[in-house]
Amino acid sequence: MATKEHKDLSDIVKGTHALLRAEYQRYGAEVAWEHHVSQNDVLQKYAVSMQKLATKCWMENNLNPRNDTYCRITWIKIQCREYFLNGGKKKYDERERDISIKMALNEASNENFQISNDNCGYMAKELQNTYERRVSLDVLDVGSCYNPLGDEDIFNVTAIDLTPATNTVFRSDFLNVAIGKEKILSQDERELRQLAVNSFDAVVFSLLLEYFPCPRQRYICCRNAYDVLKNGGILIIVSPDSKHVGANAKLMKSWRYTLSKLGFMRIKYEKLHHIHCLVFRKCICKNVAIRWADLHSFSKDDEKYISDEQIFIPQDFQNICFKEKQKNITYEYDKNDLISTFSELPFDNKAFQ
Repeated sequence: MATKEHKDLSDIVKGTHALLRAEYQRYGAEVAWEHHVSQNDVLQKYAVSMQKLATKCWMENNLNPRNDTYCRITWIKIQCREYFLNGGKKKYDERERDISIKMALNEASNENFQISNDNCGYMAKELQNTYERRVSLDVLDVGSCYNPLGDEDIFNVTAIDLTPATNTVFRSDFLNVAIGKEKILSQDERELRQLAVNSFDAVVFSLLLEYFPCPRQRYICCRNAYDVLKNGGILIIVSPDSKHVGANAKLMKSWRYTLSKLGFMRIKYEKLHHIHCLVFRKCICKNVAIRWADLHSFSKDDEKYISDEQIFIPQDFQNICFKEKQKNITYEYDKNDLISTFSELPFDNKAFQ
């Protein structure tokens, strides 16, 4: 059973999400986000609440012997170790190489075909010396809050958040961060103003994408992750969903489609008790990733979920109504939509009863 503290903290987090989504519906993504990031008091309260939920309430739940799930942070660490230390990267390097060779042979019949970077002409070069056992992994944890991955010895973690809960996390807005040749910090070294292109082995989005109210904003975050990842690096996404595995299967397929178009190959998907857990590989040959999307067709029913440059979540298909009273704006939600919206979140009270 959830404690009063747990419910109070959850209310703060859910209320922040609800207000941001309502402002997006009313004013648009850019204005809503600009206003949101300017509210230091709201962001600070949210950060403190998330840290307490994760380190106290959720941790206690994970230690419950009747619980058949395990910590999302543990899952992320396991995937990094399996991929980089236990042969996963080598396996997918070889799979990608084999697919790229078949693609090249199919294209060879075209007299105008030329091998270029996008057509995998540099695969062999990129794969040289990639199978040595790694002693350190460069990890970018976006929306980190309190840097939960920082205690892993092999991780060299760059943790960022809008409002860090600890001094081990840099202040940064990943949606609008600059990406260039090198990492740039503010003078006081507390704010990360620019990330270096192709510099991370792994990027982690743990309970991040659903924070953004706009499908395009989520896509931009994934595109930024693609840009800062090394070739063959991985994007790890953990997203809340307390429903059964098939309830939002169409959305998970749409994510795979959109990220494939961007250059990612999905290499792992697991539905745990109240979260989706996914791993995407940044392909050395972008066309190998795009191939999956090109080979798949979708029914008319599914088409509303499919987009080259948008990442959808269940809340995008729920309505928010507005009502103005004098100079103050209040937001009225359909009761069923409200229940459905927040049942997606891992801190929904029913998930812990």
